[in-house]
Amino acid sequence: MEKLHSAESLRGIACIAVVFSHLLGTFYPQLHSFYQSALPEFEFVETIYNSPFTFLYSGTGAVFVFFVLSGYVLTLSSLKTTDYKKRFFVSITKRYPRLAIPALFSCLLMFLVLQVNVDVSRIAEAMQKMKIEPHFFDAVYNGTIGAFATGDQRYNRALWTMRIELIGSFIIYIACLLQYKPALRHLFLLIIAIVSIKIPEQIQLGFYSFIIGHYFYFFRNKIPEVLSVLIFILGLYFCGAHNNSASYSLFSNLLGEKTYEYLNFLGGILVVFSVLKSKFIDDILDKKPLIWLGKVSFAIYLIHISIIYIICVPIFNLLIDSGYSFVPASLIASIITFFMILFFSHYFSKYVDDFAISFSNKFSKFFLGLFDRVTKVFVKN
Repeated sequence: MEKLHSAESLRGIACIAVVFSHLLGTFYPQLHSFYQSALPEFEFVETIYNSPFTFLYSGTGAVFVFFVLSGYVLTLSSLKTTDYKKRFFVSITKRYPRLAIPALFSCLLMFLVLQVNVDVSRIAEAMQKMKIEPHFFDAVYNGTIGAFATGDQRYNRALWTMRIELIGSFIIYIACLLQYKPALRHLFLLIIAIVSIKIPEQIQLGFYSFIIGHYFYFFRNKIPEVLSVLIFILGLYFCGAHNNSASYSLFSNLLGEKTYEYLNFLGGILVVFSVLKSKFIDDILDKKPLIWLGKVSFAIYLIHISIIYIICVPIFNLLIDSGYSFVPASLIASIITFFMILFFSHYFSKYVDDFAISFSNKFSKFFLGLFDRVTKVFVKN
């Protein structure tokens, strides 16, 4: 069950889907059809939107993959030791700095690139919102508190997931702490599931994804290889769902406006489950380039919006001003930007993400050491 390489690779591939979603959505909002845009519409884009292959740029499906994977991987790492209490305190104390440090730097990066006045009038209206009036302390607050407390995404629209990631992690840590009393653990997760009904649906489904990933760790039964692959294909299909797509009309007739959210949620679950159960898929994903992609996936996720603003949009504007038509200008700008995102993500991962991991580990050790010393003082007294 401990398929960490394939899980890491899947995280990287899912992150690329998020990048494609935002890159393509910068010029072709028709691919998602969330709103009526003033940008030109194209027949080939409409064909893609109505196809069953839109999972290739499904950012929402990818995010649910992240959440389910987190539930599984955090459970795996938490239950490697029998000292559940110590592991719980280690995990709890280091999770926030592990997430907050890279999130902070991503907001500071956006603060810096926003010092450049980029013309965003020619791109999709939703992506124009990334251009705001930057303030340093506002960016610091957004990266350290706002994103985690309220889901604030003004400086980085990808940060809406940080609140779910942090709270979802705590849910899993508590569940693992209760591992020695399975009935209590099940009751705790059931209560979380019931209480979550009252919160916004996107957050609710995020918590459910964590819980389902947690239970995947305990599902040891083997299933036929062919069935695993079929589940994977079905999961990809669901991850491409859109409310008005012709390829999902059967579901939209039943679910209506819930089609997009529910099917992407289900798709993320099925994709992760099939990867964990299939040796065939595991062999495909267990490759060094894909594992590397997984390693830098958090960096990719955090900085790609800034790179789109400072590289993609200016290149597109330059090409349009040089006489290129909309489609070739957008594709050239997107391809160049994609490779720039990979390039800069390598260094962000090396100098920011790795620092966050190191710092959070040291912070956890310091906190636990301080706690032990204080406890001994009270015991002596």
